[in-house]
Amino acid sequence: MQYLLDHKTIAGVRWQAKTLTDRGRGSQESNYGADFLAALELDLQGYQVKKGFLAQAKLIEPSKNFGNANFEKTREQCEKMLKFSSASYVFLYSQQSGISVVPAVEALGARSCNPHELTSRPMRQFYKEHFECFVGDRSIQSASPQALQELRDRFDARTAILLSGVDSRSESQLNLFGVE
Repeated sequence: MQYLLDHKTIAGVRWQAKTLTDRGRGSQESNYGADFLAALELDLQGYQVKKGFLAQAKLIEPSKNFGNANFEKTREQCEKMLKFSSASYVFLYSQQSGISVVPAVEALGARSCNPHELTSRPMRQFYKEHFECFVGDRSIQSASPQALQELRDRFDARTAILLSGVDSRSESQLNLFGVE
């Protein structure tokens, strides 16, 4: 994400992205509840918002069997994330159907199944709703990599991503998704 967005201008917004990872000496991956934490900071003409979400990533095809043990582990991870924030999700990665996003609360309450059977949104729709402020937790804020590191430590996530957008146009109407 950092390499795709950092210091790019898209739809009149200048983006900054910073990815922080915890690998190598001293890594404690077995203790992590979330695979990543995402924080969004927008400072646009007349509009400011800081918020984010937690996510657990799963590689699973819709046509494959997820298994009871995998589903139970996913439930445990969702429960751990939900202790920190209701803005917690499972990102399902699939070669067949792309990336879709399931609310962690949905996975936690569901019977054991392939998570593709649960209520989900395509990743593009999820991020559109996140940018439009239908998704996100305002207690997850970050204005600097240092603050993001504190959040990463607090949420015990393996990776943290900060997306920051500032309106680079002086008077134009901002339209990130091409929708009038």
